[in-house]
Amino acid sequence: MGSTLTLVGAAVLAFDGLALAGLGYTSGRLVLILVGLVFVLSAGLLLIYRRWYRRRLDDILAARRALSEEARALREIVSGKRKA
Repeated sequence: MGSTLTLVGAAVLAFDGLALAGLGYTSGRLVLILVGLVFVLSAGLLLIYRRWYRRRLDDILAARRALSEEARALREIVSGKRKA
């Protein structure tokens, strides 16, 4: 759900940016063109940040799995020494 919401947000930003830029172009207003371009760039940055965030989240999940395996191995070592 979170990635879908991010994609919808980026699409809305891009559409609004293109609409503003188009309106600015047809009316001859430079400010609307610039604001539209800022919106389109924001949509691109949102998608780039989403990729960065997903990579960091995958790294955290891998570290959690490794830590869980290490803790399980340590528990087996400790329980093996206590039995002996």
